[in-house]
Amino acid sequence: MGAAINTRPNWSRKWPIMSKIPTKLTEKQFMEHMDPYLSQAKRGFICQIPRYKVFNYILYWLHTGCQWEEIPIASVPGSEKKKSATVLSTSTSLTGATMAV
Repeated sequence: MGAAINTRPNWSRKWPIMSKIPTKLTEKQFMEHMDPYLSQAKRGFICQIPRYKVFNYILYWLHTGCQWEEIPIASVPGSEKKKSATVLSTSTSLTGATMAV
């Protein structure tokens, strides 16, 4: 008879490790690998947060699956949400009654 074929997997063998998807890039890595492929704004809104940080926030959001509002974004001076002021307005109806809204 011929040699028996071993069909059991060899569990002691090390499986190849999958490449790790980056969840954070340095500014140098971003400028080298990502920035050349992103379009640059010619006019309009100018973001106060550097593009590589915004990219890292997006990577974090994709990696964790958290809500965008829960991302620990470093505060930028003047970026705090301003409390909206309540402005009362008055209106007069046909009957002459005035009410504050």
